[in-house]
Amino acid sequence: MREERILEDIKSRLEKLNIYELRQVARAVGVHRPADGKKSRVTEAILEIAQNVTAPEPPSLRGAPPKSQQFDEQLVADIKTCREYYIALGGQPQDGEKQVLKVCDSGAETYNDVVLSGVLDLNGKYYFLRTNKTLSSPENDVFVHESFLNRYSLREGDTVEGLCRRRNSEEAYGLMSVTSVNGKPVQNASNRRRFSELTPVYPSFNVKTAANGEDTACRIIDLFAPLALGQRAVICAPAKAGKTSLIKSIGAGISLNYPQIKVVFLLVDARPEEVTDFKRSYKSAQLFYSTFDMSGDMHLKTARLCMEYCKRLCEEGEDVFLLFDGRASSNVATEEINRLLCCACNAEEGGSVTVVSTLADERYVSLANMCVTLSPELAAKRIFPAIDIKSSYADREESLLSADEISAAANLRAHLSSEEIIKLFKQIKDSGEIVLKYKN
Repeated sequence: MREERILEDIKSRLEKLNIYELRQVARAVGVHRPADGKKSRVTEAILEIAQNVTAPEPPSLRGAPPKSQQFDEQLVADIKTCREYYIALGGQPQDGEKQVLKVCDSGAETYNDVVLSGVLDLNGKYYFLRTNKTLSSPENDVFVHESFLNRYSLREGDTVEGLCRRRNSEEAYGLMSVTSVNGKPVQNASNRRRFSELTPVYPSFNVKTAANGEDTACRIIDLFAPLALGQRAVICAPAKAGKTSLIKSIGAGISLNYPQIKVVFLLVDARPEEVTDFKRSYKSAQLFYSTFDMSGDMHLKTARLCMEYCKRLCEEGEDVFLLFDGRASSNVATEEINRLLCCACNAEEGGSVTVVSTLADERYVSLANMCVTLSPELAAKRIFPAIDIKSSYADREESLLSADEISAAANLRAHLSSEEIIKLFKQIKDSGEIVLKYKN
């Protein structure tokens, strides 16, 4: 292949250089400690960078400057071109995954170098990559020096991948170099639009949440309160009415029907066993969470980091579904919930953030353009899904549903109770059959 031929040519040209010329090339391409070791070690380190096995490091400011700044510019350019080929071949570590690259022992110091990926948290005095999506679990979190923010135009919520280092297991990792931002080449980061500059328009792309005929709740939502990209949706529900089960069903349906949509769960003030259940059930979705044993300030920080993460994806033109479940509105400030709902956006330039929240009262329902109400009376009768169909709605449904669907929904609301409609959907597994039967 072409990249292999380039690599062989590079290796041949490196072998012809003397040790001083070789170190100049190594310094230019970002080899760790280019002046250390024999010619074979320096050559191997350059070839690792050329094959994207090792990430290049920024020039070190420590120690005496090199005696000469001259190097073979064409050779350096070819090494960088070869690395770009290998990057294009893929094989990058997944979000939060670490891959040991090398252990470099040079005299008194031993460094453990790994590639880590995490979400950038700018909250407070220090900056970190959160690899575990929870602010209370610092394992493998990466310290980020402020200089990286300006150098690469990084923003809170960015998914940053880079070479990280620590001297021992007791020390936190530190970011040494950045290889990608939100899964894209690092040089693209400075040209991004800002979320506040995007143009929000009315939601118009209907998203079907029902994954199969057995999912009664999602089939009812698809007809009576349809979801769309960019909506602000709320689930109004008393305790024990099944709101958590409902957002789990919605998330599962979106993941199955639309693999291109990024599904993100935010659990605030959650029970630890609920967090475990979400982790095991939705391995392809991103999960941000705080448990009930954490402080109110930690709940706020978790919600804010998740919100910024979704905004960064939208800026990149991606569609994001944020499913937010909280146990008590008193644990999350009203202002923060307003911000969370207001980050819902169907951007004219491309990309969207859809927010479905279970923390809902009159203050938040007035902001929403889709609402599902769960009935305490139905829940008391053990009728699930306990959806109060006559109180559930979506704004501008005429742009989301067909004429037959709108007609069928109106007729069902007018002639049947919520309990009767739920029984009907359980009896007839094909929603299309129900629409044909009741459209006139």
